[in-house]
Amino acid sequence: MLARAGLLGVVLLGATAARATPNFPEVIHNDLGLASQPSCAVCHQGAPGMGTVTTPFGKSLLARKVVPYDVASLSKALAALDTEKVDSDSDGTPDTEELKAGRNPNVSDGNSGPGGEPGGGNVLPEPSYGCGVAPGAPVGLLLGGLWLLRRRRRQ
Repeated sequence: MLARAGLLGVVLLGATAARATPNFPEVIHNDLGLASQPSCAVCHQGAPGMGTVTTPFGKSLLARKVVPYDVASLSKALAALDTEKVDSDSDGTPDTEELKAGRNPNVSDGNSGPGGEPGGGNVLPEPSYGCGVAPGAPVGLLLGGLWLLRRRRRQ
């Protein structure tokens, strides 16, 4: 019984592992010397997780062989973007320069706000939580624990 409970715990905890790399915003912040950490939305669309890197900037990083959870690959890709003066949104300003100026490298016109929504200027989306946070994880763990207790009482 204890082995089953342990296996269920590993499965429930493992459900959060498919999230985006939690330290990548910090690496971007440090490597480029930004005033603040960028939001996960600079690379991800929707809730950060596997397969959600769909922004032009995120795709530019992937094209330079960024590997999830590999900080060295991100640093190398950022250096390449800077050296190559990559402009993912084709607005005439390289991505790394836009990030350093606090602007979103995915938005090419001044009429777009965070994440590309209309209005609000071409500013980076504000971070609301870390990329690794899985808001549903505590609920899943609680429900899993309750299920185990109920099952144990029946036996």
